[in-house]
Formats: sequence, C-alpha cells, structure tokens
Amino acid sequence: MVTVGGVAEPIERPGFRAGFAAVFSGFGFLARSPRAWPYAVVPALVFVVLSVLFAYLAIWGVNASVAGWLGESSGWFAKASATLLTWLGSVLGAILGLLLALAATPPLSGPALERIVGYYEAELGVPTRTPIGLLAEMWCALRAQAFAAMFAIPLLALLWIVELLFAPAVFVTVPLKFLVSALSLAWNLFDYPLTLRGVRMRDRFQMVLDNKAAAFGFGLAFAVLFWIPCFGVLLLPVGVAAATRIVWRIAAARPGRVPRLDAGLSALPPAPPLS
Repeated sequence: MVTVGGVAEPIERPGFRAGFAAVFSGFGFLARSPRAWPYAVVPALVFVVLSVLFAYLAIWGVNASVAGWLGESSGWFAKASATLLTWLGSVLGAILGLLLALAATPPLSGPALERIVGYYEAELGVPTRTPIGLLAEMWCALRAQAFAAMFAIPLLALLWIVELLFAPAVFVTVPLKFLVSALSLAWNLFDYPLTLRGVRMRDRFQMVLDNKAAAFGFGLAFAVLFWIPCFGVLLLPVGVAAATRIVWRIAAARPGRVPRLDAGLSALPPAPPLS
C-alpha cells in the first residue's frame, strides 16, 4: 500500500511492462550503490579464473593423452596426427571448460549476489533477514540453477526433437523455446530473494502463476541480454537486483499471497519506495 493525501491506496499490480522494465531498475540500483560494486564484479572474476583453470587442465590433459596414445614416433604422419589431435582436443577441451565455468559461476558467486539482494532490500525499507551462512547461500544458488535446468532442458530437448522430425514446426517451436528460456530464467533469478526469505516452493509457483505477465516480461528482457555470449555471467548482479525489485513489488501489490514476505511488508514505512 502507498499513502496519497493521507489515504492508503493499493500499489498497482506489476504486469508485462513492469517486468520487462525491471532490468533498468537493476542497472540503476547498481549505478547508485558503490558499496555493492565489489560484490557485482565477483561473478566476472570467478568466471575468468574458472575459465582459465579449466582450459589449462583440458589442454594439459589432451597433450598427455595424445602423447600416451601415440607414443614417441619420428614418422611425419604420426607427428602430423599428434599435432592435429592436440589442436582439436585442446579446442574442444577449452570449450568444455568454458561451459563448466558458466555452470559453476552462479553457485560459487551466490554469497556475493545475495549481498546485493540484501542491499536492495535495505533501500526498499525491508527489514534485515536472518543470515543463513556461506554454504547455505551457495546451496541456494545451486538449487535455483538446478531446478530451472530440470524444468527447461527436457522441454527444450523435446522442442528440438520436434524440429528435427518436422521442419515446418520451427515456426512454433522457436517462440516456444524462447518462452521456456524466459520463464526458467525468471524463476532462476526470482529464487535469490525468495529463498533467502524462506519462501516455500508452492508459494513460488503460485506467485509466478498469479503474475505470469510480469514474470514473462522480466524473463524476456534478460533472455535477450543473456543471449549474448558470457553476458549471462556479467549481468547476474543486475538480474538479482532487478528480481529483488519486482518480487517485492508483487508482494506489496497483493499482500497475503506470499506469506513469508508479509512480515517484511508489515515493517515497511507508510510510503514505501515500492510504488
């Protein structure tokens, strides 16, 4: 609720436009919050370190394997084969290492991202939550990513098979794949502020179902940005900040729908900065 002329009025329920525009609130919060900057660079640093480490291990492993398979040979064919296998194996290994780094960065960056959530909640006037510990924060981030993957990967694989079996279906499957990606991404980012407040899984489902337009708009905005290679890692801090904003807007617009958030709403000032 907000106070206008001494009269309490309901906060407008966020829709597609508000969800899509949340990306700008994420950028805006980070731009005006220097204390969040050290945590905002953590995902990028973790990704770079892991990429270099995994790529080095992959290349080292390929070189050792090729040397073991072919042994010491002076023939030109053997040398050419070893060189070709080494190069191909190194490239494939580096790509695999990059994918592993992309998968490992969000959970390892969880504690830093959750500091950003806490800073934004403090700006909104939400009372401080009880700390849950470093390992619990990393587990929350891993669980969010795993749950989204369990939902998205089978559906995306099914749509891909449909395309292979019936090519004209691409006009339907491509929009559906984008829809699945957007909703799974929204679910993943929403999980950060919701898990930290102990929101139950069924309440999260209900929140997303009640606010499908806002969730789709939110996910669509970040799906477009995350489509750019490696932007998914760089924009994680923006994503969790924007998710915090939209989650509390949803909670303020419809009190009682997400019980675990109501305690925070009751502690907000009479004119909360959520309108």
